[in-house]
Amino acid sequence: MELSDKTNNTVRRTLTLLWALSGFCVLALETIWMREIALRAGNTAVASTLVITVFFAAAALGNFTGARLVQGRKNTLVYYGRFEVASALAAAVTFALNRWLWSNNSVLPESWAGQILAAVLLVGPPSFFSGASFPGLAETYVEDAHHRTSTGGRFYGMNLLGAALGIAAGGVWLPYKLGLAGAFTVAAILQLAGGLIAWRIASIIQTCPPVNRNIGNFLTTPNWLGWTLLVVSGILSLSVQTLLIVWARQVLEGSVYAVCGVLTVFLAGLGAGGLAVAALRRRGRSITDLLAYSSGASGLLLFVMPVVGAWLCGQEIILTAGTLEGLFLQAVLGCGLILLPLTFCLGGVFPVAWELVNTRTISEGRILGTAMAVNKFGAATGTALGLFAIIPLFGLSHGTIVLGWGYLLITFVPLLIAHRLTLKNTACLIIVTAIGLSQTLRHETVLGTTNDEKVLATYAGAYGPVTVVENKTSGSKQILLNSRQRLSGTRRALTAQRMQSWIPLLFCSRPERVVTIGMASGISAAAALDFPIKELHSVELVPEVVTAAHDHFGEWNTKLFSDPRSHVHVADGRVKLEQLPGKFDVITCDLFFPIEDGTAFLYSHDFFESCRTRLNAGGIFCLWLPCYQLTPKTAGIVIHTFSKVFPCAIAVRANIDPLQPVIGLLGANRSIPMSDEFLTARLASPVGQTLAAQSPFFRSVDTVRLLFVTDIHSARPGFDNYELNTDDRPLFAYLGPMQPRGRERLIGFPLLDWIGKRALRPAYPSCDFGTTSPERVLTALRAGNYSYAAAAAAISIPGDTRPASVREQQVNGYLRHAEELWPAARAVAGIPTESKAP
Repeated sequence: MELSDKTNNTVRRTLTLLWALSGFCVLALETIWMREIALRAGNTAVASTLVITVFFAAAALGNFTGARLVQGRKNTLVYYGRFEVASALAAAVTFALNRWLWSNNSVLPESWAGQILAAVLLVGPPSFFSGASFPGLAETYVEDAHHRTSTGGRFYGMNLLGAALGIAAGGVWLPYKLGLAGAFTVAAILQLAGGLIAWRIASIIQTCPPVNRNIGNFLTTPNWLGWTLLVVSGILSLSVQTLLIVWARQVLEGSVYAVCGVLTVFLAGLGAGGLAVAALRRRGRSITDLLAYSSGASGLLLFVMPVVGAWLCGQEIILTAGTLEGLFLQAVLGCGLILLPLTFCLGGVFPVAWELVNTRTISEGRILGTAMAVNKFGAATGTALGLFAIIPLFGLSHGTIVLGWGYLLITFVPLLIAHRLTLKNTACLIIVTAIGLSQTLRHETVLGTTNDEKVLATYAGAYGPVTVVENKTSGSKQILLNSRQRLSGTRRALTAQRMQSWIPLLFCSRPERVVTIGMASGISAAAALDFPIKELHSVELVPEVVTAAHDHFGEWNTKLFSDPRSHVHVADGRVKLEQLPGKFDVITCDLFFPIEDGTAFLYSHDFFESCRTRLNAGGIFCLWLPCYQLTPKTAGIVIHTFSKVFPCAIAVRANIDPLQPVIGLLGANRSIPMSDEFLTARLASPVGQTLAAQSPFFRSVDTVRLLFVTDIHSARPGFDNYELNTDDRPLFAYLGPMQPRGRERLIGFPLLDWIGKRALRPAYPSCDFGTTSPERVLTALRAGNYSYAAAAAAISIPGDTRPASVREQQVNGYLRHAEELWPAARAVAGIPTESKAP
């Protein structure tokens, strides 16, 4: 069927939009695949890299296959439609199959083979068919080598712009509204619809010849140059993407908004750059000039990125919006202002390299399909190279500079071969080279430290930079992860950390096998060895954190690495717990950062249920919550989810610190022992006497009672009005990064108002208090709240207009009430006098 030029252009525009829709769907699916694999293989750098590598490798194989199928075919557009339909159907089948397999085996085998097999099974088939579709489109519309950049670049750019929107939809909006399965279904249906529309168009027409344009003479270059640039640009671009995500973690922390914001800006910039060079090529601009401008500017911007990144880290930028849309928009705008010029320049390299492939053939679909495959194989390598080679070897800042040198090399070689090293080009190269050398020779800045801190050690790995710092005044040591997350601490923070092991072990009648998830410096985990347990498993995700704990915190955690009862694992805590044999008496989850994307999976109904089934009779599961980083909504979601799993659930306090209050949720399958007789026996044991010497909370049964905050199942009002956080609908990933505002922050009196007022009834179905009356328990609970109120009243923060005499009067009043109710309350008051608001 012959088409008029007007109809042909309409069809071309329609297919361009369908190719953009394909990019939207494929990237939405990819973000969901990464969450699926993270649930089974662990929220590790290896798991995420595995998905990306399989995605690109399978798509590359599809490109190769499609490139060979379309050569010599009359109606190649039909292959595009068929492969898009096949990709959507394969995605639906593999998603359902993987869910079925994982319902019978909740995590993957610990072996590499099992994880690779699962990634290939989930990601491979749909990625293969998606990759196979492009050569049919290229064969239809790219007439000859002159049009590779001008026409192919337009399709490439639109596909990436669609992919940028797919990251936003598949990473944030659709999973929040519909859950992962619902989001996946929407993306697969849209891809299926796009494929069917293209198939229908192809069945009506025979071919759509491209509009001829005079672009100028084809550049004669060695054939190896084009193929080499395709491979190298794939490696470099994905390495840059990987490092930019790590940079985002330094500036915006590791929230889903920061990661999706970077990816959205990265893909949108690549797409816009691809469209720009396509338009410039249609206007007759030289291939080597376009390549030199794109790659040279990319190298220059990568050279200056460490300076900009270090400055941004010092600004302590926080996403402050109160809605999902606002948080994502803030992340995109913040990333866009800094990264868009770089990613725009990066986007101009790949489409230009197409035209440097000096292979003559009657099938442009075969050439462009093969070129796309070669580039994607490079991209599959680039992700792993960035995480596991460039960052560990060079660090984040100098690793970024290394990639800048890679792009500068891409600029120089083609200009040299094409004999286009003019005076102007040479001068620009010299300037960029000088900037690169100055940056290379600069000492790498340690990100996130303050003037009153001494740097003791730095490490670099796939999870970002890890730094050990020591306060010059107090001598307290901390581990700094990704410049924003401060793990553990010594000096005044020691007892509070040890309490996180001591408390759940105290309420377990016979603790023998113990697991701690979130080891950090190891101070909290090592405290479990104060009890006569038989086995301790401490799990930490970041290997460099374990190294830092071993090398610099031995004064406080030495038993963790020397005691034969102790086993330290570098792994995802959730997955490792599933892989460990047998059941446990105590499972403790240390403080997690609510803003971190992976935290949602450790606060989920599915994880809590998994932990409950791994407890021995009388076992305790303990989840510690950093209240000062939570809002009533996020805390309520966690507590509600927790209470739906554990038939016996209570809340206890780890400290009386109004600025950084820590609450522990204790869950069990049967009543938690808290009778006077039980506690007397526990405190009379050798370990009880050891604890009494270190914390006033363990000096008597009466002081232990002050730890009790509430029985979650008898709280009024309860927590049923909050939503559930599940693996399929991880609400906490999207709500956790929202910053508390005003009295939303669960510190001081707002925390007391929020949870203390729920515990005014003497009803405790989750506890076994023996002969101790509920009224006596309530009296101790109220005394504990008064002690906390005294500590809150004692704090003077900026904006506090109370005179010192009024503050002292309030403190004494609360302490008097506490002591009148419960004489032992005075022993645990531990009141700070001055502090800064967090």
